[in-house]
Amino acid sequence: MELKIIPFLSSVSPTGVREELLKEFSSIRASVLEPAAYQQETTTDRVILFIGTGGTENDVADFLSQHSLKPPIMLLSYDLRNSLPAAMEIRSYLQQNGIESRIVYSSFSELLQTVSEWSEFADVLTNVSRSSIGIVGKPSSWLIASEIDKDKVATRWGVTIQQLSLDSLIESVRSISDAPSVESFKQSATSCSPTDDDVRKAGLVAESMRNLVQREDLDAVTVECFSLLMETGVSGCFALSLLNDLKESTAGCEGDIPATFTMMLGRLLTGRIGFMANVTQVDDADNTAVFAHCTLPTSLAESYEITSHFETGLSIGIRGTLKKQPVTIFKVFGDDLREYWVSNGEIVENLVNDTGCRTQIRVKLEEDVNYFLERSLANHHIVFPGTYAEKIHRFFSFAAG
Repeated sequence: MELKIIPFLSSVSPTGVREELLKEFSSIRASVLEPAAYQQETTTDRVILFIGTGGTENDVADFLSQHSLKPPIMLLSYDLRNSLPAAMEIRSYLQQNGIESRIVYSSFSELLQTVSEWSEFADVLTNVSRSSIGIVGKPSSWLIASEIDKDKVATRWGVTIQQLSLDSLIESVRSISDAPSVESFKQSATSCSPTDDDVRKAGLVAESMRNLVQREDLDAVTVECFSLLMETGVSGCFALSLLNDLKESTAGCEGDIPATFTMMLGRLLTGRIGFMANVTQVDDADNTAVFAHCTLPTSLAESYEITSHFETGLSIGIRGTLKKQPVTIFKVFGDDLREYWVSNGEIVENLVNDTGCRTQIRVKLEEDVNYFLERSLANHHIVFPGTYAEKIHRFFSFAAG
């Protein structure tokens, strides 16, 4: 997707105004096209109208009578040269004609920053539309609220979802003998309670998953990990942790497509790796929630132990300690992955509780934690280091345009 800016400036504006304003847009990765030079294309490019001065109302109306742009029509307006009065008149005109539009108003320098961020968002949407997510096996049986419609997801985001055989992954695990990544994993741990053979087998699953991602050219993958564990005695915890750490793809567990998509989209937006977790406790008195899972990417941990997988006590899981730091909790949901929820927060405590998944963090949230009890987007949520809630809100506003 490419941003295309169509500028409208009055012919009676002082000499040099047009050149001055358009020169500023040259620093932004967006195409600036004069109205007469714009040619309608059947692409996903985003066309935005810049109301540079007053006296442009009829020019915009004439342009829109010739070009059917996808609504809402975005009107960029700033605080000088009667830009806002013109934009307001245009917006009302479009409303009268049944065309949805929005005015984006700020100072000119802030407007440039907004358009620059939109260029970044356009790149994210392009990357998502070219992405392929693989689901190895089926979603876990308990994910009764997390089904998606592949066709609707493809229409909304352009992403391809591939169904892959769990049996073929298991055959691959049984056919290889070497897992070079496992030695570094074990040496960097502060302790390791599983046997050397348990760790070695977990490494074979990791190598098989890595090969599968490369062979199928996947950008993200999620696996029916409990069936894998029951059939082979080996968990996928290290495999998913490793794939995220290697940055070769995004990797989620339990065959959860909405959560895995959230991890992939969040990584594209923030440049950070996410931690997929269960929400295991909520405390509305101090507005905190506990997030826990056994698949923590080790690069997110200050230190980590290799322990057993929680629910079964088999194979391996990862118990990591995370730095007390700002984080973002994020989830995309729905049959077309259109819904979302996000909150900034801060890790306030690392927990060790043998009745829950191995890595456990308590997060104090900015949004009301009663969301998890009253309207949550299913269970799994993704924890990203850093503060990105407002950026994510702006992205979804742009993506909906």
